[in-house]
Amino acid sequence: MKRLITAIFAALALAASASATALAHEDLEFSGYQISVGFLTEPAYEGAMNAVEVRVSKPMATDDGDGDDHHHQDGGGAHSHSHSTDMAAHDTLESEVPVSVEIAAQVEDGGGVNVRIDADGWRWAPESVNAAHEPGSGHAHIYVDGVKVGRVYGPHYNLSGLESGERHIRVTLNSNDHKQLTVGGKPVEASVAATIPGAASHAETEMVGVEGLENTLRAEITHVASGAARTLDLRASPGTAGRYEAALIPTSPGHYRIRLFGEIEGEAIDQTFDSKSGGGDFDDVVSASDIQFPASVASNRELEAAARGAQADAVEARNAARSAESATNGAARVGIAGVVLGAVGVAVGGAGLALAAANRRRG
Repeated sequence: MKRLITAIFAALALAASASATALAHEDLEFSGYQISVGFLTEPAYEGAMNAVEVRVSKPMATDDGDGDDHHHQDGGGAHSHSHSTDMAAHDTLESEVPVSVEIAAQVEDGGGVNVRIDADGWRWAPESVNAAHEPGSGHAHIYVDGVKVGRVYGPHYNLSGLESGERHIRVTLNSNDHKQLTVGGKPVEASVAATIPGAASHAETEMVGVEGLENTLRAEITHVASGAARTLDLRASPGTAGRYEAALIPTSPGHYRIRLFGEIEGEAIDQTFDSKSGGGDFDDVVSASDIQFPASVASNRELEAAARGAQADAVEARNAARSAESATNGAARVGIAGVVLGAVGVAVGGAGLALAAANRRRG
């Protein structure tokens, strides 16, 4: 029966997931990334096949990386060089060779910004990203208003979808293993301000999925009421960049919490997301009886609870029967003893009468 009910719920969930998408997820903007977390199929039903779903995306950026500066116009835009004391979130590494960086920003008519990066004593090494450090080579990280928006693998980078107004752009030089380089203890970085006209906004920025995170991210799911928790391995969803899943069958209704931890392209992350009863946006797990028709079928949890109750009742009844049997056997043993004693008394009395009669005859 238990296997049959599980199979029915699994078939129901597969049918639902084939015709519907997730209705509610918890969204987070983290270091320039857009992260969405929840159940793959929502509403999420107790006992039905489901999965934790994680989506990670970032703004699409144009990075020529080939030295062809077809966007930048000589003599236009701002130009700046600086050594800020505001360190990036990455670990730092003192450069073994002298390196420096300057940047220039050219604002386009549509609000985009072409950023030119001039690095002295430096070799761009996109082929070595995530590899071991090599002196005087690596890539760059680019920030807008203090938020990292991407990596840079060449001397040119295009920013789009920026909000109107003055935006502060910063570029840091980083080693292959993403450590921010320093010279004399000061970060090798440059900043520039650019004024963006019009009404462009981040919402208009085209986003792209971040791939390869199945090797660096994990999800821990907790059923809050019971405290039961499990760490799940994420797998990439075929055909959808930036989408990851971890299959599971939730077996109890109520409030769930998902903890996402690990790294996103070198950025350490440890964030928690709650279902709706915990103040979050993704759905709680609900009882499958809400969608059963025409008759409700007991869930695995309810069947197991009923089985445990029946087992407890059986044990109690067995103990009571044993007690009754013990009492009955005791009473039977007392009755038998009484009969035996009565027989002995009759025998003794008979012997006494016979002896008295004999005495009378002799007298």
